[in-house]
Amino acid sequence: MAEPAGTTVRLWAMPVGGLTEADVAPWREILDDRERARAARFAFERNRVEYIAAHALTRRLLAAETGELPAAFHYEAGEKGKPVALCDGRPLVVQFNLSHTGGLVAVAAARGLELGVDAEAIDRKVELEVADRYFFGAEAEWLATLEPARRTEGFLRLWTLKEAYIKATGRGLSQSLDEFWFEVDPPCIRFTPAIADDESAWSFHQEVMAGRFLVATGWRRGAGPEPVLEAATLQPADLTF
Repeated sequence: MAEPAGTTVRLWAMPVGGLTEADVAPWREILDDRERARAARFAFERNRVEYIAAHALTRRLLAAETGELPAAFHYEAGEKGKPVALCDGRPLVVQFNLSHTGGLVAVAAARGLELGVDAEAIDRKVELEVADRYFFGAEAEWLATLEPARRTEGFLRLWTLKEAYIKATGRGLSQSLDEFWFEVDPPCIRFTPAIADDESAWSFHQEVMAGRFLVATGWRRGAGPEPVLEAATLQPADLTF
């Protein structure tokens, strides 16, 4: 679906480190029964907090995009298993994707665009050997050229971009990570012959948000002008209903 002129990709991120279930209890009430049941199944409080925060933030962004109430949305599995938001039984033209990691939740939304978002703490520990085993060769070679102190960040730049792409397409980790690769600065995707996709149709954005979280967003452009990305960091106090 081609996006209308002036389409905006909105990216919201919110730090949630230190929040308790008592802090997010008002947000929990905005979720539907399925979301509340899913949140309750997490064994650890921090996972419950992140899930509730991510889904409440998503509802607030969808409400801002559509003018509907945050509690009005319900979800169904759409094509390739990606969730589709509905209001009064009608699928929204707004597509969205969310991510949560230890201490941050993020959501991106846009009208009529296939998109994905991924977030990681830039100082998290990683196994660099994963790049040698699963990434495209040129990516592993690029990592090897970096100073040792920068390789973790380099790995996470590649990882979040790759996650943003496979979340946008809905393939997830069923997509082999060595069948496509990224040039990092500026972010630009490349495909091997195994993927019948158009490199020029994709745009990616990557930035550090809330001080220490690397957030990557990717979207497939339509026939109209290049969408504008608007990124904002919200604080928990900003998320009221």
